Amino acid sequence: MINLLIILLSFFLFLFFLYYFTKDDFVIIRKDVPLDRIFSMAILTGLVALVSARFSFVIFNLKPEFFNPLVFFAIPYYPGLSLIGGVTGGSIFVYIYAFYKNIPIGRVFDLFTMSFIGILPIGLLINIIFLRGREPVILNIIFVSSIIIFFIFNRLIFPFSSKGEIKDGSLGLIFILILSFIYFTSKLFLDIKKFSFLSPENIFILIVFFTSLVLIINTEIMNKYLSKK
Repeated sequence: MINLLIILLSFFLFLFFLYYFTKDDFVIIRKDVPLDRIFSMAILTGLVALVSARFSFVIFNLKPEFFNPLVFFAIPYYPGLSLIGGVTGGSIFVYIYAFYKNIPIGRVFDLFTMSFIGILPIGLLINIIFLRGREPVILNIIFVSSIIIFFIFNRLIFPFSSKGEIKDGSLGLIFILILSFIYFTSKLFLDIKKFSFLSPENIFILIVFFTSLVLIINTEIMNKYLSKK
């Protein structure tokens, strides 16, 4: 039950950060997007991200008991979630939902990303406290990295995004790029002798990393270069 409580607490904190970043956002105000629609989107995104995190974990750690639907959804009793899987699934859903609901896709994606960055170190810290030394080393690395990411994005990248100096959506892509890089390199150097580039999880992380990299290059470099011609 502890895992479920951590998820619920983190999600409520996420909604608080989302309200903080969204309530005075000029793009959301100018597009006349009501906050209740943003929060409805957030709830659906949270559910999709949870299922995606669980599904990714099951794929990366195939065990016979996970083929039982009751075990698959019994997260409090059979814990296991993939952070990178949840982030990716939630991000894809945000793009799809915003597109069909005519909501500014890039801007909402950035606001959701900043809200997630705000709660990530808190959620990881709570998780580490409850695990009491039984947490994997990679969780500690991501926790420390998440604090650094929070200050970098809050002090440097988000102000640039607010001023329109980087395109909407790039902030979210930069976060996914950094997260996947940290995740991959941590797994590589923590157990370099047993590390395999062909494991499902590592292949997935590399796909996420290079996809976000290509999208950033296309958005921030190629589009600006072509616009000058």
